[in-house]
Amino acid sequence: MSAQDPGADVKTLGTQPQTLAECFDCILFDLDGVLYRGSQAINGASETLKTLVTMNIGRCFITNNASRTPAQVAAHLRELGIDAAPIDVATSPQAAVLVLEDFVANGRVSARERVYVVGGGGIEWALHEGGFESTRDPEGCKVVMQGFGPSVSWTELAEAAYLVAKGALWIATNLDATFPTDRGIAPGNGSLVNAVATAVGRGPDGVGGKPAPALLEFALEQSGALSPLMVGDRYDTDIAGAIAVGIPGLLVLSGVCGPQEVWTSDLRSDYLAQDVTDLIVTYPDVVLEGDRATCDGAIATLNRADRSAKVSGGSEINGLRALDALKWHLLDEGFAGCARGSEIAQTVRVEWPESGLLEGKER
Repeated sequence: MSAQDPGADVKTLGTQPQTLAECFDCILFDLDGVLYRGSQAINGASETLKTLVTMNIGRCFITNNASRTPAQVAAHLRELGIDAAPIDVATSPQAAVLVLEDFVANGRVSARERVYVVGGGGIEWALHEGGFESTRDPEGCKVVMQGFGPSVSWTELAEAAYLVAKGALWIATNLDATFPTDRGIAPGNGSLVNAVATAVGRGPDGVGGKPAPALLEFALEQSGALSPLMVGDRYDTDIAGAIAVGIPGLLVLSGVCGPQEVWTSDLRSDYLAQDVTDLIVTYPDVVLEGDRATCDGAIATLNRADRSAKVSGGSEINGLRALDALKWHLLDEGFAGCARGSEIAQTVRVEWPESGLLEGKER
């Protein structure tokens, strides 16, 4: 308990009388790093999705990856033991086409303009579904739509840059700098977008995928969700996207972000989990009492004298939940003049001898 406030009230965060999933009518799942890594399913993903079906909880599969169509994404999920149909999938090219439609409505470009495509077949499919003509020939194009594709070449990036430099409308399906594969972390579309941006001296005119709101807004409309939860493995896209549309988010540690990113993030996830299996178990309460946060046996305690936080007891994920709650408690009070989560992380030293998580232990 804080020496400055010995009578501080006890606060309980995230009280959940049932499984976490039961608090929502639909779960919006990011894919890469959440349900699979490349061609490999993440442990427990299939079983979790089957349990959600028995609980009558809806689900929508959301991906910033532009390389595949909804039918191809659904087929991949079924190969991994997850029941999915194309209507259950929302992709960043679909959202990018909605962004393009807005530019057409505002008179920026004509609906009859051919769209130069850089990226996978999912972009061409979405443009066709939206009534636009796509092409791989840049000649005369006044619109560029850029998304990920495993065979994107320097020549295609250069042609996109030439068009944008001449005034073409430029829409990116997403800006993910990286994405996880079964071999490790690989460059994402954002890295390729940055290559074009460096050449032309500016960024895209519009973005379809997370954290821009278009993709999640499309997914919410398509799924009919009234009380949704966004599940993702990244703060910069999934959690930021959830915040942008005003819905709660769950960050899982099975993909890009790990405990170090949790501790240093300027964004707060409503929930933290090791992986999606935590959706179908009771989510533990986090209890704040002054400078001490507890979560199912895990304790995070602040020592104001030397600006350190000690974590002990319980499981590693509950220790992280307690530490995260303590971090945001300190930010709310303006501890040491900190105005962002990352400043708390720079100011407070973490002591966690039983765990290598914050030292980058391999996941």
